[in-house]
Order: sequence, then structure tokens, then C-alpha cells
Amino acid sequence: MGSSVSFNDLKAAVHGKTAAIRLRAKLGAVDGDGGKVFPPTYAGGVYAVENRRVDGQIRRCVLLDSVQSQANRMEEVLQDAFLPSWREMPTGGDAPASDLPVVAVHVENHGWITSLTAPHRIHDAILRDSNLDGTRFRESDIGAAIVRSRVWDATALYRYCPTALLFGTWDSTAGEGLDSAKIPRAVVSEIIGIDMNPGVRTGSRIDPLGIKAQAATIYRRTDSDWALQTDEGGWIGADGGDIDTDSKNNPRKFGKGRPSDINHGNVTPDLSRFGDRREVQNQHLDQLPDILRDDPVSLSYEVRARDGELRSHGKLDSRFTEILPHAVRPGGVTLNYALHTWTLSLTQLRRLRFPISGNHEDARNKAARTVLAALALYARALQQDNGYWLRSRCELIPDNDVELEFIGAEGGTFRIGTAEEMKQLLDEALQDASNPGWEQRVIRLTPTEKLAELVRRNDARQVNEGSESEEATSASAED
Repeated sequence: MGSSVSFNDLKAAVHGKTAAIRLRAKLGAVDGDGGKVFPPTYAGGVYAVENRRVDGQIRRCVLLDSVQSQANRMEEVLQDAFLPSWREMPTGGDAPASDLPVVAVHVENHGWITSLTAPHRIHDAILRDSNLDGTRFRESDIGAAIVRSRVWDATALYRYCPTALLFGTWDSTAGEGLDSAKIPRAVVSEIIGIDMNPGVRTGSRIDPLGIKAQAATIYRRTDSDWALQTDEGGWIGADGGDIDTDSKNNPRKFGKGRPSDINHGNVTPDLSRFGDRREVQNQHLDQLPDILRDDPVSLSYEVRARDGELRSHGKLDSRFTEILPHAVRPGGVTLNYALHTWTLSLTQLRRLRFPISGNHEDARNKAARTVLAALALYARALQQDNGYWLRSRCELIPDNDVELEFIGAEGGTFRIGTAEEMKQLLDEALQDASNPGWEQRVIRLTPTEKLAELVRRNDARQVNEGSESEEATSASAED
């Protein structure tokens, strides 16, 4: 295996004609061959499954971690590396130092939200509706410079939110339409499962108390606890308190009023199932064909009415395709292997320009691009050191050593390097690019009063709605 990529290697690639830095890693389930992994679920409770061409063949693949999710994971590890105590940052006083510039706002009952955790990064509405030193963020000197940033003038983004230049950002609320700031992703990372085979999902629970569904009717107390009916003065709580009532002043039940609604009682060992007649979208139809039913007569009629002839192969249509009553839910998958692809487009980085006061310098552009490339490699190394835990029952391990390929021009293959090695590479790149420099601090904002009030009202509404309509589900344990 090759040596770790050095600063000189990276500098030559960025300054030269190398198109991209690429990683392709084969992964397996942590519990070995045949081990089940659980992909993320999407609308309809199904997995994102599609055919892809892999190694010259059409293979059935399932998405294990999307491009967006991978970007969020890289932002998370960078935030933890540069601001390990960010969750406990004080809300007052001087902003803490940080080797990576971060814009942050503290929202009551929601903690710190930063340019590394906000959904739309530096252009997120939460930051837009916050103040910097008493001035709306976008109207402050820093915010206005960010608003003006474009691919050909990315200096402000580099100074205050360089990660946006790697993972992409779009100022969609600026009201400028096609002229609004939009920075394409330079880093694209994704994990898919190759040759997927869907499993089934089971559930069961044995109650040591043996409480039956007919044991009692369960009612909701005003404090969201549960209560029983008594014969002493009507409906009262278990400790004599009031019972939550509906508009007709009738006691409100927990769900169906069964002990199982408050997680008491047995759950018979069974397969977890869909409800009746749930429709799904076209993109979901061929994922689990054993749970679907279509109506070819209605389908044929609709096709004739539209274009006068039947489609070949009787293409499915969501209007006439349903999930079968009591069909088994997706329950994880087994795979031939998982494939992680990670690419850093040096071509995209070369589109970025970093003028100062209208003055463009090629050397400054190249130095800043090298810093961004080093930051991307540091994020990838942090991920590598943390491992491939994606979610509960979806942990993967590399089948072999992970290497970086330099694609195009001189090329070359290098070891990814540890997080410590990539941090040293980043430090060298930062020293080489002192102008423009990063703001090495947390730029701390405060919510505007109307944003704070909106959050308070929403939080209060959620509490009330939860008290009125929440229905506890029966406890279950997956196999």
C-alpha cells in the first residue's frame, strides 16, 4: 500500500490538471457474511432500491447512506474535531476560538445551531432570522459579504464558512431567482448495497405481569400520565386528580384505551405488517414485488385512453398498484457487499476565485483551493477513524485497506492517512495560504425576537397537540 498523501502531493494535484481525488471502498456487514443491515426507509416505509451498472453488470442496489447524509456526517465530525465542546458553549461572553470558522446561534430549548448543522448551511433561514451584534445577520458586514458571494468571488465564504464550498450551498431565500448564490458540491460521497435481498421484520414482547387487553380501560390524565375508571364520584385519576376530557367532557382514552397503548401486555410473536391498501409511488413499485398487487384491466384502459394503445410489458402505475393487506414490512437486507464512493472534484475547486478588494491573484486562488482540498481529506480521515456506524443495525467494516486515487494527469494512489496526518496536512496548507485567511472563531448570533417567539409558539403547540392526540404504540422487539 502506498504512503499517505503529502502536502506536496496535494498541492501538485490541485495546481495541476488532476480531475478528482477518488475513494472506492468495499464494505461488509460487521457480523460477517449473511449479516443483515438496515437501510434508511422512505415514504411508504420502503427502501430506496434501483438498478445500477457495477463492474459491467446490472445489479440490484439499495441506498445505505445518501449524498446528503454523508455530507452531514462529514460536517458533524469536523464540528466535533474543531469544537469538541460546542454543545456546552456559553450563551454569553466572548465567542470561543476555533481553528475552523463557524457561525452559531443559540435557540432556547433547542441548543446551538451552527453553519455546520443547519439544513441549508450558511444560507439557512435560522441564521438569516438572527442578529449579529444587534443587526440582522444578512445586513451585517459579514452577512452582506456572504450574500454577495459567488463562485467567481468566494472570498467571504472561504473566510466565514469554508465547508459550504465543499458541500455546496444555495441562497434560495434571497429572492434573486437564478442570480442567487449557488455553490455546487465539490465533495460527493455515497454508500450503496450491491445485490440486495430484502428480509422480513418480526416483533414480539412477553409481559412478565401477563396483563390482558380486557383488564381495564386506560384513560389519559391531564399530566399525560394514565388513569383508571373508579366508582367513586365518576371519572377520576389514579391519585384523585382530574382526567383529560374531550370537547363533550368525556374522559379521553389513550389510543384504543387498552393496556397495550401504554406498553403493558404481550405482543404476540409475528411479522410486522403494513396496514391495508396503502398506496406507494412509482419509484417504490418494484422494490418488494411480493407485497404489491396491480390491476391490469384498469391499467390497460387508462393507457388506451391516453395514447390509443397498450404499453408493452404492462408497465405498473401507482394509481392501480397497492400494498397488499397485511403485507410484511421491509425488514433489513442482506448484501453481496456494500460500496462506498467518495470523490473530491478538483475541477470544481478550480472554478472558485478568491479576490480581495477586486484584486485577483492566481497564487492566492491556488493556495485557497489547496486548503479546501486538505479540509475535505481531513473530514474523510475523521470519518474513516470513526468507522462506518450508520444507524442501528447498519454497521459496516472495510474489506481491505482504503486508498485514494488521483484521477487524471499524473495520477497516483495514496493511503488515506489518519486524522492526525490529515490535520497536519491541513495546517501546512493554511500556513501556505495566509491571505485570505480564515476567521478562527465562532461568529455568534442571537435569534431575532420574532424568530424566538415563533419557536416558543411552535413548542407550546407541539406540547398541546401531543397531549391531545398522541397515541402510544405497542412495544415490540425486532429479531
